[in-house]
Amino acid sequence: MRQARCLLLDFDGPVCDIFAGLPAPTVAASLRATLEEAGAKLPAQARATDDPLEVFRLSASLGDKLNQRALKALMDLEVKAAGTARLTTGAADLMERAHDKGLPVAIVSNNSVAAVTTFLDREGLGGLVQYVSARAAADPSLMKPSPYLLDQALSHLDAEPSSALLVGDSVTDVEASKLAGVVAVGYANRPGKLDRLGDAGADLLVTSMEELADALTQPERA
Repeated sequence: MRQARCLLLDFDGPVCDIFAGLPAPTVAASLRATLEEAGAKLPAQARATDDPLEVFRLSASLGDKLNQRALKALMDLEVKAAGTARLTTGAADLMERAHDKGLPVAIVSNNSVAAVTTFLDREGLGGLVQYVSARAAADPSLMKPSPYLLDQALSHLDAEPSSALLVGDSVTDVEASKLAGVVAVGYANRPGKLDRLGDAGADLLVTSMEELADALTQPERA
């Protein structure tokens, strides 16, 4: 952490639990209903999943018009969810310490830009984040595990990949980090994630955001 020159944070997990108040299965069901009302014949995978992001990914197979409708509907649902999202313990402390040390912070998320900024503004954290690289296009292939969002953040911050860390709680975060050449920090916030993130190739593993905040301000060893 002391050697990092750029801190990238996934949103859902490291920063907050976006669906704490509006559960992900409810959001996925609402998104399916919106698409079906528009005439979509959803594939079996879309009907079976409780993951809203997976429903959105699958909407790309329905044609541009329905894909665009899914993009807008999911953004609206995520913004609503951001109003009841729960801040992750230690996340604000980490961002504040990074800010105090002059370490640029960016959010890199498959959730929408609007949802991320809504939550940051709600919590008074917007001033601690230099850039939000999140879902804005209807093309699901630009989402992690693609390195696109990481590359976008690094370009905006004018940071070398090897000097940056991405803290994420999913295998796709680790995969995107590897593709972008960024140090992958696996945040194992649930049982079983230590093994999954480690097997995916995470360079570092932590079980709390406080660990990272503390590591950022530990004195150099003699």
